[in-house]
Amino acid sequence: MNGTLHVVGAGLAGLACAVAAARGGARVVVHEAAAVAGGRCRSFLDQATGAVLDNGTHLLLGCNHAALAYARAIGGIEAMQPGPPEYPFLDLGTGERWSVGAKTLARRPLDLMAALGLPWTAAEETVAVRLGPLRSYHRLWAPLCTAILNSAPEEASARLLAATLRRILLGGSEGVRPWLFPLGLSAALIAPALATLAAHGTEVRFHHRLLAADGDILLFADGPLRLGIDDRAVIALPPWALPGATPPATRAIVNAHYVLPFPVEGAPLLALVGATAQWLSIRGNVVSATVSAADRLADIPASRIAAQLWRDVSRALGLDPGRVPPWRVIKERRATLAHTPQVVCRRPGPRIAAPHLWRAGDWLEGPLPCTIEAAIASGLAAARLVLR
Repeated sequence: MNGTLHVVGAGLAGLACAVAAARGGARVVVHEAAAVAGGRCRSFLDQATGAVLDNGTHLLLGCNHAALAYARAIGGIEAMQPGPPEYPFLDLGTGERWSVGAKTLARRPLDLMAALGLPWTAAEETVAVRLGPLRSYHRLWAPLCTAILNSAPEEASARLLAATLRRILLGGSEGVRPWLFPLGLSAALIAPALATLAAHGTEVRFHHRLLAADGDILLFADGPLRLGIDDRAVIALPPWALPGATPPATRAIVNAHYVLPFPVEGAPLLALVGATAQWLSIRGNVVSATVSAADRLADIPASRIAAQLWRDVSRALGLDPGRVPPWRVIKERRATLAHTPQVVCRRPGPRIAAPHLWRAGDWLEGPLPCTIEAAIASGLAAARLVLR
């Protein structure tokens, strides 16, 4: 590529695209509307609690080959840690505990076949219709669906969940193994990417918001940028940030982070049944409760959410329910697409009807829901298209 590649958006899709193109020898400029990179996947120092928090709880698995390759390429894998390939569950209603892994799922072959889409899953079929009759639905498949697709089983695409589960479980124990971020998301996925780009001479322009894209002109808040005949641009923005676009339906995620005066021992992840939160993530003295498909909480005051989720956390970890520690509630009102059959089948591809422009993002057409893996894979695919 003889011209310049302009990557608009410094989220994971944009950073992956920029890193791949820069390492491939292209001249790259990154444009980001915010003051920091990372988008919906970054860390920050919270002034209220004094702790470094992630703006959302994210999980990588061993089957996420694109994301792990990206982390290795930028050196971020050194700030990550593999966890045990089993996931503890706790039913807060009954107190029952169990674990789920590749081997335990294999003990229910008929349930597993139905979840994996065998023998056939219709495009319009929802998870509740597909898996609702199973005895393991409420204890396993419903919470997994909500966590993986960020959509309630009653509306979520059974075909998309099946494709995601196949990718995870065909990798065996290593495919199921979680990769954790003990130092936070930015230390592993964002800061090393920016350092890699700096080493390749890539300019990153913060506070540079795109207002419109029309053919070979990118209109930013400070004026237009005309693409030369050899220049290209990748628009790596979420659908609701695209100028002039009609965004598809989305779903919220709410995270409550609690900073305790002592570190919490035990497994780094705990799945909850019979609770408001679906997952607890534990990192030292920070406990994070995650509620997926959380549109019902989006307009509730943060203080009420913190008190409500602390009841789940305190019961699960045996802590004092009456003493809520310092907390921070983060609402991502448009965290992902609504992974319904209707939305999934209408996701666009990377090509834009202009010779200079492509798209990248976890929301585009592909075999995965909106995840870190989907974002990075999309960014890498856009880089390949541009360099080709």
